[in-house]
Amino acid sequence: MSEIMPSLFLGHGSPMNLILENSFTEALEAISRELPTPKAILVISAHWYTTQTAVSISSGIAYETLYDFYGFPPSLYELNYPSPTNNTLSKRIGDLLDVPLIERGLDHGAWMPLHFLFPKANIPIIQLSLNKNLPLALHVKMGEQLKVLREEGIMIIGSGNITHNLGLVDFYNINAPAVEWAKNVDNFVDKAFTCNDTDALIRIESLCPDFKTAHPSIDHYLPLLYIAGTRKEADEVNIITPFFQNASLSMRGFILH
Repeated sequence: MSEIMPSLFLGHGSPMNLILENSFTEALEAISRELPTPKAILVISAHWYTTQTAVSISSGIAYETLYDFYGFPPSLYELNYPSPTNNTLSKRIGDLLDVPLIERGLDHGAWMPLHFLFPKANIPIIQLSLNKNLPLALHVKMGEQLKVLREEGIMIIGSGNITHNLGLVDFYNINAPAVEWAKNVDNFVDKAFTCNDTDALIRIESLCPDFKTAHPSIDHYLPLLYIAGTRKEADEVNIITPFFQNASLSMRGFILH
């Protein structure tokens, strides 16, 4: 039997983390030394936010690296992450969820954390899109459907941020002290996720007054719900990267294993 793979939620923050050395990138590199090697990785990224649920495929032997960010230093666009494809597995996941397959490369929400966690880019990566039209409870439900993949040697990663309001980010100071509303949302999610209170995670818009400030658009929150859905009864929860960048970006993540 395959080793049961962990599932992870990661904050990814600014693309600048790809070329900076800081506590976040150092933590990801440390985590990479502890993670088991999966047969494949399914990533649910905030940056594939669309009007349907779909699974990625590629007609090539490696996925295209998408540079879906603008105005950054040229060195960022010289990086790439040519992970191998596994269209058989893509079809398996598509059948599991009864959703279509779509040709698409890896967006930076997917390949940016993988650049640190699995730098050799030698593990098949598959992405699942976020359907913006679904209620929050159905995102958790899909995570529950995906849970079985962990028993097949497939790691599941959600990539977003617990707080994400780019209009209120201090772009000039990565170490700026965290603002109060961001800390409030971070604390709420930390408690709810750690205690396996999925109802609180689903009802967060009404239970946490600062949530709408933290998420003018809900795309960066949704990946967390899938990882909550993948939780097994015997799982332990490890908190990773429990700090902020740029005053209001929570980088907190979780590992279920």
